Amino acid sequence: MTNLSGYKKFVGGALVLASAFTLAACGNNGNNSSNGGDSSSNDENKAPVELTFWHAMNGPHQEEITKLVTAFNDSQDDYKVVEQNQGNYDTLQQSIMAAGASGDLPTLAQITPGNATDYAKNGLLVALDDLMTGDTGFSQEELDDIYPGFLDSSKYDGKTYAFPFSKSTRIMYYNQSILDEYDVEVPKTWDEVVALGEKMTSNSDDRVAMGFENSFEMEYETIAKQAGAKFIEPETLETDIAGDKSVEALQFVMDLIDKGYARTAGEDGYFSGPFARGESALYIGSSAGVSHVAEPAEESGIEWRTAEIPTYNDSQLTLFAGNDLGIFSSASEEQQAGGMAFIKFLLEPANTAEWAMATGYVPIRKSAQDEQDYKDYIAEHPEYEAANKELAYGQSETSFVGFGQFRNVLLETLDNVLSNNADVKESLQSLEDQTKTIITDNN
Repeated sequence: MTNLSGYKKFVGGALVLASAFTLAACGNNGNNSSNGGDSSSNDENKAPVELTFWHAMNGPHQEEITKLVTAFNDSQDDYKVVEQNQGNYDTLQQSIMAAGASGDLPTLAQITPGNATDYAKNGLLVALDDLMTGDTGFSQEELDDIYPGFLDSSKYDGKTYAFPFSKSTRIMYYNQSILDEYDVEVPKTWDEVVALGEKMTSNSDDRVAMGFENSFEMEYETIAKQAGAKFIEPETLETDIAGDKSVEALQFVMDLIDKGYARTAGEDGYFSGPFARGESALYIGSSAGVSHVAEPAEESGIEWRTAEIPTYNDSQLTLFAGNDLGIFSSASEEQQAGGMAFIKFLLEPANTAEWAMATGYVPIRKSAQDEQDYKDYIAEHPEYEAANKELAYGQSETSFVGFGQFRNVLLETLDNVLSNNADVKESLQSLEDQTKTIITDNN
């Protein structure tokens, strides 16, 4: 069986000391010396405010970031964004942690919702509620145009500390040839996935009906919520992890695997590889992973498409993933206003549509769907249509201080159930008890 604990995990409790964070938050950003140029009242002679932007985009994503940064800088004279690639997500987090201790934080950065709450508690991030409706922010109509599930992703103590940017959702990839072979339609429910699995195993098919990533915690949580479990309440942080509906969901996933209807990626790491080789009829993965399926599937001659993830108890639900943009409290007021202006620019309908077309992420605003270029793109690339359909009912996982620590325990729990056949009910009760402790100790 695969080992979930081998995955790299960010531990919220491993942040640098809160005292260092507080000092950094109260100190001066190392880039502030270039935030205004000439203090003369003659605005024509005033240099643009410099905004330092850290991110973890590489390859084509890096190229698109650079393109958008250049477009923003060319669109106005008040601000100049200087982008700085920090490597991958792990090294970006390490850079932020180190800068939090040294007081040399950027103006804004790409951050995960789970980390945003830790940073917010320690005073590193500025609450964006006033900024996002200020002079450089959004109108109420523009805010209403953002898919609601995205805005819920980085809240702490009732305030918003980051804005959605590079977002994805879970979708189901399917092998049309296998479905045709068994004369079945694309499954819309988990019961139909089970029925397909039964047909394939009764035919002694070495392939499986469903493929899961090794870290399948999002699929388990999705089914639990589809079944009616609250899991972790966003407002109260009350837990419902060991309740009957949640236990039912995890037992359902384990039964799929035990009966040979499903399997995890194992040594492949991600299931995009096995799926592209024709080893499963279905596969649930990130909508941002289409490119990881397309090329190897073409090499294998696989006829594949995508669909919305199956419903459980007739409930449509999917979870959002990806990164947000946060502005650090050590930035000057001018830089903070500029950071919000840059975020607003990135979320303009044409720009978020352009970002989606270039990267495989989803558009953040509803009106992006009306951009003609984007409509033409979806018509030419229907594999991205399923993710767009899910935007109307997608949800963000509940963020809280200590989320990274919780996720570590969650992954260890699922690994223990999968690899060691640990009792589902007892395992989830232990997970819930540990989660309550993490929430109590940190929030």
